[in-house]
Amino acid sequence: MRFTPLFVLLFLALAAYGQQQDRVAIINTVDDNDSIGFSDLSFLTNRLRETAVKVLPKSRYGVMTTESIVAFLGSQENARKVCNEASCLAEVGRKVSADYVAQARVGRFGNQLSINFQLYNSKSGNLIDSFTGNSKDVFGLLAIIDEKAPTLFKQMPGASGSKPSASVAGGISGLEKTADYELDGEKSYLVNLNTEPPGAILSFNGMPSASCPRTPCKAELREGSVRIIAALEQYEAADTTISIARNNQSIAIKLKSNFGVLEIRPAYLDGVGSYEDWNLSINEKLYRSFENKLSPGNYNVKLNHRCYEPISFMAGINKGSREVFDMADHIKLKKGGLALSAERNGEPASEPVFVNGKRVGDTPFSDAVQLCSKIEIGNSMEVVKVDLKYNDKVRYVHKLGETYSYYTPQRSEVEKKSNTSFWVALGLDVLGVAIIYAGYAKHNDMWDAHERYNNMGPNDYYRYAWEDVEDNHSSRNTLYTFGGLLLATGIGVHIWF
Repeated sequence: MRFTPLFVLLFLALAAYGQQQDRVAIINTVDDNDSIGFSDLSFLTNRLRETAVKVLPKSRYGVMTTESIVAFLGSQENARKVCNEASCLAEVGRKVSADYVAQARVGRFGNQLSINFQLYNSKSGNLIDSFTGNSKDVFGLLAIIDEKAPTLFKQMPGASGSKPSASVAGGISGLEKTADYELDGEKSYLVNLNTEPPGAILSFNGMPSASCPRTPCKAELREGSVRIIAALEQYEAADTTISIARNNQSIAIKLKSNFGVLEIRPAYLDGVGSYEDWNLSINEKLYRSFENKLSPGNYNVKLNHRCYEPISFMAGINKGSREVFDMADHIKLKKGGLALSAERNGEPASEPVFVNGKRVGDTPFSDAVQLCSKIEIGNSMEVVKVDLKYNDKVRYVHKLGETYSYYTPQRSEVEKKSNTSFWVALGLDVLGVAIIYAGYAKHNDMWDAHERYNNMGPNDYYRYAWEDVEDNHSSRNTLYTFGGLLLATGIGVHIWF
């Protein structure tokens, strides 16, 4: 399985989830009145996140990136549209596994732009702090953020950074003695990691390992307990804590599937139309395979074929289930009306009519006939080359003795290709002969050069005649060769097709 961008996003989300810090999610800034552009909104969001990173202590808070938020919400579009009401921010924070969530909203107040920024505790839903401001342009909004956002973030627990003041005593005291450096004694071991199925992305205590991008792989881990999260598309994320105690330790993680399987079993009546595949669509999306892994949910399934009535049904997929749809119990051939007459030597004739080898009446014949059927007429069972139309009537007069070829939709395509090949080959033949003839003309020019320069002196003759003869000689050989290749290719196409 390829290392897709979706896996990268899942990995970043899991890495953020694994941190022991409180997570702060700053959702994309929204514009209630389309007052400014998308790039300006993104810039304001980035400035808010930069401010949070600078103000909040890294030991306690981690600011989630756009990628990690998108990984939880499913797409960039969901991240932009997930919250249109301020009251739902706390719920969004819980969706992205954030302890705190914030968002800025841009609108208009009179003739000026306005900004409102709110910070919520995701678990309690309580508003921690907010600020508002007005400006004539987006640069003024940026200035408001730079002025008020640092103060707002400092309202979060443990973020002020202030320490209680102490009374000043005279003299010199508090001189500390530096300690000698000692090794912390922690050891690292090389660990072999596997998942079932393979291809999962791992994080270790919330951090990735460059040497272990996806399983199976090796990683160097510290001795002791390590929290490992494994993520793989269409499988539940595995969250486990492993004790690392020795070198070359093997760790195997089994992932639980988060999908069901829909299996379609194609069928054909008496082989009719078997030369064409059924077209399968699930929720309006085309699928090539008739066995597909799908996330739990309800799906609209459609099956189409030129020779059969369309089939449509709803499939409910549960995690770990396999739903099988056997088309043999549901297929029905399409039909069209046929009014068939026969003529022999210009006179109307009564002849037997056969559909798929079975006699169905005599001409003049009028009845419903299944599409893609083989229709024959007369005691010699001549093939009737008529194209039936679905739920429509076609009138056709067959002239006996004028056609004996076996006709099927496949043969019709072969005949079209054969006709195309004939004209292509003929064109190559004509072009090849024309080029060979041009070479022959150059051959004549070569001998005419002798006559043109024959009356010159020896020096001039060899100077001018030789150059002219050589040019014509070279051109003749080139044209002969190229023309011969085209002619041979054309003959080859004739023989092959």
